[in-house]
Amino acid sequence: MARTHLILDGLQDPLMAQRLSATWSEYGFDNAVDVAGQCGWVARGKKAESHAALTETEVDRAAAIARLFGVEVRDRVGATFIPENDLAALRKQAAYEYKSRTATALVFGLPALLLHYVSPILAPGSGSITRSMAYPWLFEFLLVGWACLAAGWPILWQGMLAAIGLRMTGDLLTSLIVLAAFVPSALGLGSMAWRPLPWFDMAQTGPMFHAAMLVMFLAVLQRWLVHRLSEKLSGRATLMMPGFGRFAFLWLVTSVVVGCVTRNWSMGLAVAMLLPPLISLGAINRWSPGWSMALPVAGFAMFLVMAPRWIGRSAAGVEIETAAGFQLVMIGVMAAGWGRLKPLNPRVEVK
Repeated sequence: MARTHLILDGLQDPLMAQRLSATWSEYGFDNAVDVAGQCGWVARGKKAESHAALTETEVDRAAAIARLFGVEVRDRVGATFIPENDLAALRKQAAYEYKSRTATALVFGLPALLLHYVSPILAPGSGSITRSMAYPWLFEFLLVGWACLAAGWPILWQGMLAAIGLRMTGDLLTSLIVLAAFVPSALGLGSMAWRPLPWFDMAQTGPMFHAAMLVMFLAVLQRWLVHRLSEKLSGRATLMMPGFGRFAFLWLVTSVVVGCVTRNWSMGLAVAMLLPPLISLGAINRWSPGWSMALPVAGFAMFLVMAPRWIGRSAAGVEIETAAGFQLVMIGVMAAGWGRLKPLNPRVEVK
């Protein structure tokens, strides 16, 4: 049977993968989805008169179906369509792409973060005069905006596809956190064109452009690690977190509640940031498999919010950095767990 392999970048809910596979079958495609290996294949159905390779138009139709699930499939290396393509080459290309995007996030993100932390020290009044921070914030806005687009466009695009299809995915989680940090900051900065102060109070915390930058950097870093080690992850979907989309949605709702109750925009963002967008794939490890991977995240979120009452210590001013540091530790645990795995049978199977 002639098969066309596909990279299913960002798909990580096993239940959603099963629905995608079933939908492909309904439309006459023989297929298999390996959600852990971030890949799959499609071919002509058994009822088809010919078992010849799929045409480009047919594969495009399969890709359109995948977009309903918030996934933009990758089916070619370069611009030329090859029906019986090479999965190893597709994986290598995906890993290289996200390695480049991680580098892009660093190149533009590091100057933005440096500007965020250094400019208040250099500005008149050490940043206490809000008006004096307008230009540093403007440059930070431009750097972070370009970095998020250049480095994270596939993630933002798939987040939009998921929103249109009403599917809660890791990419939608990332996109919503980035937008929640970036858009209000941009609107507040823009309001300074006709007001002496922003339309909302940024004097204490400043804009959250750096939160958007940190979230996007961590997201592309995770994606690079996944594609670099996708062969080892392949075939292990039973270790993932089924129903991850519902969990991510509840996490976002909780973050909004925390932000409203504490009346602290940055605290709500920090709690949202604690959940790595690829934690379902991160559950494929020996130390905290399956749903136990969520326990450290939930525990640390509770500690971050309750620390002022429990130990008399407030995280005010460093909530975002604390959340980013914790998620970086979680990414390290994920990658270390994946690195110890041995590849299973390379056949792509429905899980």
